[in-house]
Amino acid sequence: MMKIGLYQLKYPARKLIEWVLPFVKDVSPNTISFLMLPVGLAIAVCSYVGLHSYPGLLLVAFLFCFLRMFLGTLDGLMAMRFNKESPTGELLNRLAPELCDVMYLIAITLARPDLYVLGLTVICLAWLTSFLGTLGSLVSRPIQSVGPVGQTDRLAAFMLVLLLQYFGASIDFIQFFMWWCIGGGILTVMLRLWRTFYVSK
Repeated sequence: MMKIGLYQLKYPARKLIEWVLPFVKDVSPNTISFLMLPVGLAIAVCSYVGLHSYPGLLLVAFLFCFLRMFLGTLDGLMAMRFNKESPTGELLNRLAPELCDVMYLIAITLARPDLYVLGLTVICLAWLTSFLGTLGSLVSRPIQSVGPVGQTDRLAAFMLVLLLQYFGASIDFIQFFMWWCIGGGILTVMLRLWRTFYVSK
């Protein structure tokens, strides 16, 4: 019911990357989760510098985002397929992408001093969205991943913005992205609260 958001695409995405599994069967899924962190840092650095002085790095950040999405799908798939699921792995599977998000959101906020208030609002809403998504688990209710601006949706939109900013630098796509995150983020927060308190059983 009302499962809005790109998060649902993780299931067909897993099908697309199954061919990788034979090559990583001896690797811990936690290692893959940890690998997201340097990738997240690379996205942040390339985004910051790209917005300042070397626009070509925006394309590099775009490619690193693809790698980040690949790793973020692969770790969970490995854990499930090779029966390597664990409480630590579940924590890392959630923590690593969150840290990656914080990195690039902080980077674009620092790159745009004129948008500090918007940027800080986006960062707070990103945290609140994730927190409310897991709130139900405290009372044995389902984790909520729905909403127009969940983590996956935000990253996909950011990737589009990186391309648009590179090819149409005269338009302030970063500001549009921040306003979209705020408007959609508020809606996502409300939707997750509603589903946690009134829908989930």
